[in-house]
Amino acid sequence: MKAPLFSNLANSPVHGYSLLKENRTITRGETGNTPRQNTIDWHAAFRDGIQLTFYPYRHVLSFEFEHPLNTEPLRIDAVIIKKEQDVVIDNPIGAIFKAVNIVEYKSPGDYLSTGDYHKVGAYARLYSVLNGVETTDMTVTFVGEAYPRKLVKYLEEKYGYEVKEVKAGIHYVEGDIFGVQIIESKRLKEEDGGVWLKNLRGGLNGEGLWAIIEKSRGMPKGSPLSAYMYMVFGANRAGVKEMMGMADAFEEVLEEYGFTAKWEDRGREKDVRKLQKHGMDPRQIAEFLELPSDTVLRYLNPACESKFP
Repeated sequence: MKAPLFSNLANSPVHGYSLLKENRTITRGETGNTPRQNTIDWHAAFRDGIQLTFYPYRHVLSFEFEHPLNTEPLRIDAVIIKKEQDVVIDNPIGAIFKAVNIVEYKSPGDYLSTGDYHKVGAYARLYSVLNGVETTDMTVTFVGEAYPRKLVKYLEEKYGYEVKEVKAGIHYVEGDIFGVQIIESKRLKEEDGGVWLKNLRGGLNGEGLWAIIEKSRGMPKGSPLSAYMYMVFGANRAGVKEMMGMADAFEEVLEEYGFTAKWEDRGREKDVRKLQKHGMDPRQIAEFLELPSDTVLRYLNPACESKFP
C-alpha cells in the first residue's frame, strides 16, 4: 500500500510556489461571455459564501480566514473549527468535517493543480504540528468551479487513490492521510446547501441571481452577505440587467448594496461626456443636466478643481 501523499512532504513541490497568497481574479465581461482580468476580489466573496453555507451552524463553528501558520507569510484560505464535536453538520458539503477543517478556494477561471494539492497538504500538515492537532482530526476541502480532471488522474494513477462523487459536485478523495474532498461548485445543488458556493462566479443569468436573492431574503439579520452580494452582482452585470424591473425585491437588493446608485452615476457620466463632445462647456452641461458643478468637473477630469472658474 502506498504512503499517504500528505505524509511525504519532502517530495511535494511546495518550494516551487510563492508562499504569499496569489489572488488572481478572472471574471466575465459585460456580456457575461468574454473572460477578462478584473478587480473582483473573489476571496472576499468566498469568505461570506463559506460562512453562509454553514450559517445554521454558526454557533458551533468558528471561521479563521487567511490563517497565519507562523510568523512567515504562510496563509490558509479558511480554517473551520468545530467547537462542539458532537454536533452533526446536516449539510453534505460539511458532512466530512472533523475538529479542524482546512479549506482552499480557487477563484473562477483558476485551476486546482497537483502543485496546489501538495501545497495545501503541506500547510495542513504544518498546522497539525504547530497546533498539536492529530491528522486524524483534520480534513482538507478544495473549492473550485470546475472538476480538476488532471489532478484526479494524477492521484489515481500515481498514488492509487480513489476519487468518488458522493453528491452532485462533492467528490471524496480516499487514501490520503487527511479526509479530503473536492467541491466542484458549479454542480452543487441548492438542496445540498450549495447555493452560495455554486453562484460564486461570473456568467450568471437572471435565474441564478434570483436564487441568491431568494436565499438572502431568508437569512437572519447580521448574516455575512455584504462582500458576497457586492462581488457576485458586480461580476454579473448582464444578468443584473436581465432582472432589472422584473421584481421589486430585486431592485431593493440592488439599492441596498449600492448598485442602482453606481449605475445611475455611470449613466450621468456618459451624458456629461457626450455633451462635451457636442461642444458644451462644463457650465452649460451643469445647467442642461441640472447637476452640481463639482459633479460635472469630476466626470470630465477627476484631477481638476471642484468649482468653475
